[in-house]
This record gives sequence, C-alpha cells and structure tokens, in this order.
Amino acid sequence: MESDHSGSGDDDCSTATDEAVRQRAVALVQRILDRAYEDETELYAHLDWLEQALRCRYVSDLIFWPDVPPSAEDVVRQALSFGPAIPRPRSCPTDHTNTRR
Repeated sequence: MESDHSGSGDDDCSTATDEAVRQRAVALVQRILDRAYEDETELYAHLDWLEQALRCRYVSDLIFWPDVPPSAEDVVRQALSFGPAIPRPRSCPTDHTNTRR
C-alpha cells in the first residue's frame, strides 16, 4: 500500500505552528518597542524567547540598534531571514548575555 504524503496534515500543522510562532514573535517585539514590560527581567525573558523561537541571536540588535526605526513585522522578518543560528560547540561556556546581573 502506497502512502500519499502530499497535502497530509503534518505540513499543514507545521505551517500553522510556524505562523503562530511568527505572530507571537511580532506581538512580543511590539511590546518591547512600546516598552510595555514590567522590568528588565520580563524584557530579558521576552528576548530569550525571541532568540529561541526565531533562532536568531541578533534579535536584540534588530530591535535596539536598527539602521532605521523598525516595525515589529520588520524585526521578525529580518530575524527569520538570518536562518538558524550556528550551534555553539559543546566546549563553549553558556551565553549569559541576557542574564540579569
């Protein structure tokens, strides 16, 4: 029996999930741009989620040091265009850039 994978639910689910992640990312970036967060801890939590979800370690640069004032959509589009971040070698120490001091 042949399996037909064209149009099966897996791709649709992945696309829907990707779109849900993108929408959440846009909403979080907008909150950051609007400074609608309680404190630095919440800001860092948002940035950490964005870095993980978008697989872009430079998302904070896109938000805080853009060439031109960005929209939330622009930030997410640019972050996604970088592609997956190169994984750190196991011997590298953990990056605590966004860890509260």
